[in-house]
Amino acid sequence: MKGTRRWTEATSMTAWWALLTVVLWVPATLLGHGTTLWGCAASAAVFVALGEAGDWLRRRRRARRVRR
Repeated sequence: MKGTRRWTEATSMTAWWALLTVVLWVPATLLGHGTTLWGCAASAAVFVALGEAGDWLRRRRRARRVRR
């Protein structure tokens, strides 16, 4: 069961990363900015990592409040 959950989380993060990459790259390309797909992919990876860290902190704080 634990392996399936990790696979689902990895798939979810990859999907968010790919979607965010496209959302960053397409408008930049349409507006004529010299943005590369690799640059947008790197930025998207940072955004996803920050979002996951924030979610982890939120869940950790909620778990601590429930225990007290």
